[in-house]
Amino acid sequence: MLKDVIVNHYEPGLQTKPSLIFSIFNKKNENHMKNVHFLPWVGSKYNIGWQGKRLMILGESHYCASLKDAVPSITHDIIADLFDADSEHEAYKNTYTKFMRSLTGHPLSNEEKREAWNRVLFYNFVQEPLTGPRKAPTAEQFRGSDTAFFEVLETFRPNCIIAWGKRLYDNLPRCGHQLNDVMAPDGKAIETWAYETRDGHAVQVLPIMHPSAAFSPDYWHEVIESFLSRD
Repeated sequence: MLKDVIVNHYEPGLQTKPSLIFSIFNKKNENHMKNVHFLPWVGSKYNIGWQGKRLMILGESHYCASLKDAVPSITHDIIADLFDADSEHEAYKNTYTKFMRSLTGHPLSNEEKREAWNRVLFYNFVQEPLTGPRKAPTAEQFRGSDTAFFEVLETFRPNCIIAWGKRLYDNLPRCGHQLNDVMAPDGKAIETWAYETRDGHAVQVLPIMHPSAAFSPDYWHEVIESFLSRD
């Protein structure tokens, strides 16, 4: 049973079978997200956002040992599992824990994890499953996912995106424009980018080190705070 629901499409707190949730989701968005295979996690408080801004967390890709695991609900299922008290801890969850600490600035209890993840959208950019855990997406897989990415932007209209890793950021569509840098605590200038939806809504993008690497939550918390606090 899924404990959370797609914002704007279901009543908060509704619990139902994943197949029902995602069939409804697909029906309501079939004219807007035709190219999206891996549906995003959209927290029940996404529209409340973070510091008053709708925030998208952008990962790179899904690794699936078997193609039967590459189901549309996989992103939602992974995030919901992070704060399931009955779920066994697995090493991959450390990546999400470190990132959320960089966003909040402190370690989180299980209930605080639930609250934090329900205030963001999480989406993996590449819309094909990778067949190896350390395999990089091809240029064709990145470019083949551009349309789906913009469909998600048009549908959910985030104000800000935090992109996980340099490789992902370097392979995002370059149809937008560069913004002013964000300054890191050590004086390093971090490039940021911007996209616009069809009606002119601005979406700012910050690249961070991938949280699975030698990632310092305290360092990146300062960077993220600077990014989210600007107009």
